[in-house]
Amino acid sequence: MKQIRIEENLSHTVDSLHLGVIQGEVRVEDSPDELVALLEQEAEKIRESEKLEDIAKIPAVQKTREAYKALGKKPARYRVSSEALHRRIIQGKGLYFINNVVDINNLVSIRSGYGICLYDLEKISGDITFRIANSGESYQGIGKYALNLENLPVFSDDKSPFGSPTSDSERTMITTGTQKILFVIVAFADDDLSGWLEMAKNLLKTYAHGENLEQTVVTP
Repeated sequence: MKQIRIEENLSHTVDSLHLGVIQGEVRVEDSPDELVALLEQEAEKIRESEKLEDIAKIPAVQKTREAYKALGKKPARYRVSSEALHRRIIQGKGLYFINNVVDINNLVSIRSGYGICLYDLEKISGDITFRIANSGESYQGIGKYALNLENLPVFSDDKSPFGSPTSDSERTMITTGTQKILFVIVAFADDDLSGWLEMAKNLLKTYAHGENLEQTVVTP
């Protein structure tokens, strides 16, 4: 299992940071109708029960916003992925469906409120550090412009940063050729992540042919 280390300067700046991690083998393909239906049902619940101003009050979203403020980033400009998904649903923009693995990631993120990061494990070079990005660091976000990473919490390997709870990079994105994944729940709170990890594993087994799925929780 590839090792992940949380850098001290990050853990000392934010409260109760820990990571729920799954690594294992999958088969990437179009999402089956049943998985699409689960996402659409979740989106319908959100449309019926939430308003835009409610999103920031979701506990996991609120804690992430507080962490971004502590790091000097404006949470309204660098929204965590779960918040962005809730906003998209409430604004009537609809969900986008990419593939079974990405869609599972989005389903768990929507339900939990956590920023969840997803990577092609074989595109990561060496061990991983979760740290505060330095001045001048950036990468091409998936479907986005070059993202200014300075002061964002980022995952970095031997080459460079490759992901954050706001937006992951094109370098390590999931493609149809992906066979091994790294799935990370980023929690800026002292929460029990075991239920969410089990949910993710079950979804990966059911809808993405997940095998040899190992899980762990990383703490500072």
